[in-house]
Amino acid sequence: MTIPTIEYRGYELRAYSHQEFPLHRDPYAKGPRQFSSVVRIDTIQPSEAKARRYVTLFATASPTTAGDAIDLAMQYGKDIVDGKVQASGL
Repeated sequence: MTIPTIEYRGYELRAYSHQEFPLHRDPYAKGPRQFSSVVRIDTIQPSEAKARRYVTLFATASPTTAGDAIDLAMQYGKDIVDGKVQASGL
Protein backbone atom coordinates (compact mmCIF):
# COMPACT_ATOMS: atom_id res chain seq x y z
CA MET A 1 0.00 0.00 0.00
CA THR A 2 1.34 3.41 -0.91
CA ILE A 3 0.60 6.59 1.00
CA PRO A 4 -0.14 9.58 -1.25
CA THR A 5 2.48 12.25 -0.52
CA ILE A 6 3.13 15.66 -2.06
CA GLU A 7 5.54 18.50 -1.33
CA TYR A 8 3.84 21.87 -0.98
CA ARG A 9 5.55 25.15 -0.03
CA GLY A 10 8.21 23.55 2.14
CA TYR A 11 5.86 21.03 3.73
CA GLU A 12 5.22 17.37 3.05
CA LEU A 13 1.53 16.45 2.96
CA ARG A 14 0.41 12.84 3.43
CA ALA A 15 -3.21 11.74 3.29
CA TYR A 16 -4.86 8.64 4.69
CA SER A 17 -8.45 7.51 4.16
CA HIS A 18 -10.69 4.87 5.67
CA GLN A 19 -14.24 3.70 5.11
CA GLU A 20 -16.96 4.69 7.56
CA PHE A 21 -19.56 1.98 8.02
CA PRO A 22 -23.18 3.00 8.65
CA LEU A 23 -25.21 1.87 11.65
CA HIS A 24 -22.91 0.97 14.52
CA ARG A 25 -19.93 0.47 12.22
CA ASP A 26 -21.32 -2.81 10.87
CA PRO A 27 -19.53 -3.65 7.57
CA TYR A 28 -22.55 -5.72 6.39
CA ALA A 29 -25.19 -3.04 7.04
CA LYS A 30 -26.96 -1.54 4.04
CA GLY A 31 -26.29 2.06 3.20
CA PRO A 32 -24.07 4.31 1.11
CA ARG A 33 -20.33 3.90 1.27
CA GLN A 34 -18.71 6.88 2.95
CA PHE A 35 -15.07 7.64 3.61
CA SER A 36 -13.23 9.95 5.95
CA SER A 37 -9.63 11.07 5.75
CA VAL A 38 -6.73 12.52 7.72
CA VAL A 39 -3.99 14.79 6.40
CA ARG A 40 -0.53 14.86 7.99
CA ILE A 41 1.65 17.93 7.55
CA ASP A 42 5.42 17.56 8.11
CA THR A 43 8.13 20.15 7.70
CA ILE A 44 10.78 19.25 5.17
CA GLN A 45 13.52 19.95 7.75
CA PRO A 46 13.35 16.95 10.15
CA SER A 47 15.00 18.86 13.02
CA GLU A 48 12.10 21.32 13.22
CA ALA A 49 8.61 20.89 14.68
CA LYS A 50 6.68 17.65 15.02
CA ALA A 51 4.21 16.51 12.37
CA ARG A 52 0.68 17.89 12.63
CA ARG A 53 -2.39 15.75 11.84
CA TYR A 54 -5.86 17.01 10.95
CA VAL A 55 -9.16 15.28 10.25
CA THR A 56 -10.57 16.49 6.95
CA LEU A 57 -13.79 18.46 7.33
CA PHE A 58 -16.18 18.00 4.42
CA ALA A 59 -18.32 21.05 3.57
CA THR A 60 -20.89 19.09 1.58
CA ALA A 61 -21.58 15.34 1.55
CA SER A 62 -19.02 12.75 2.56
CA PRO A 63 -16.95 11.30 -0.31
CA THR A 64 -18.06 7.95 -1.73
CA THR A 65 -14.61 6.75 -2.85
CA ALA A 66 -11.24 6.54 -1.16
CA GLY A 67 -9.68 8.58 -3.99
CA ASP A 68 -12.10 11.44 -3.44
CA ALA A 69 -11.35 11.41 0.29
CA ILE A 70 -7.59 11.59 -0.43
CA ASP A 71 -8.04 14.46 -2.90
CA LEU A 72 -10.12 16.44 -0.40
CA ALA A 73 -7.56 15.77 2.35
CA MET A 74 -4.72 17.07 0.19
CA GLN A 75 -6.69 20.22 -0.66
CA TYR A 76 -7.54 20.70 3.01
CA GLY A 77 -3.85 20.40 3.89
CA LYS A 78 -2.93 22.99 1.26
CA ASP A 79 -5.57 25.34 2.68
CA ILE A 80 -4.09 24.90 6.18
CA VAL A 81 -0.56 25.64 4.92
CA ASP A 82 -1.83 28.71 3.02
CA GLY A 83 -3.64 29.99 6.13
CA LYS A 84 -7.11 29.82 4.55
CA VAL A 85 -8.35 27.39 7.23
CA GLN A 86 -7.77 27.54 10.98
CA ALA A 87 -7.88 23.86 11.95
CA SER A 88 -7.27 22.19 15.28
CA GLY A 89 -4.94 19.22 15.25
CA LEU A 90 -5.65 15.72 16.46
